[in-house]
Amino acid sequence: MILLMELLSQYSHLPFYILAATTVVCSLGMIFLNNLVRAGFLLIGSFCAIAGIYFLLSANFVAVSQVLIYAVGIVLVIIFSVMLCNLQEKASDVPADDEKIDRIDINTRKILGLLVSAGFFTIMYKIITDQNWEVISYATGAMKAQPDISQYTKTIGELMLGKYVIAFELVSVLLLIVLVGVIILSKKELTKEEA
Repeated sequence: MILLMELLSQYSHLPFYILAATTVVCSLGMIFLNNLVRAGFLLIGSFCAIAGIYFLLSANFVAVSQVLIYAVGIVLVIIFSVMLCNLQEKASDVPADDEKIDRIDINTRKILGLLVSAGFFTIMYKIITDQNWEVISYATGAMKAQPDISQYTKTIGELMLGKYVIAFELVSVLLLIVLVGVIILSKKELTKEEA
């Protein structure tokens, strides 16, 4: 039993690494897959893995909100927009060779995107590793005694429906705007022949 506890203490960070790797793999799969439905499900996997990291940090309310709002709400909007769109190309809709985008231009955009992403990641890594986190946590009051974790959800609920009720309602209006935008963008315009 003691050997098992020592083994578990050595690998206490293993769940974080598994969830972080799952997030990265699902995110990369979502970016590089051409199938939009599979990309949507990989996005759900990425959001759920991030929620798992929140659970490891004992931020249960944030984790459940992550699953409910992002993994269910936003991804369902994306999936519905895909289903509402007419993704089947007809032979007459396929552009001629002279109208197609130049392949070199697409590769140039991919390389430029990769360079910008790598530069952003390098800057963020440098900022995070150069900070003195002990001084920051002391200055912000994070070193003080932590309140009871069971009261977090109650406190967040009171703040969301009290002091920050306008911001909370604006988020719901934003989600409504997204739904209306999806319907407008996916709606087929009637031509004169169809009217």
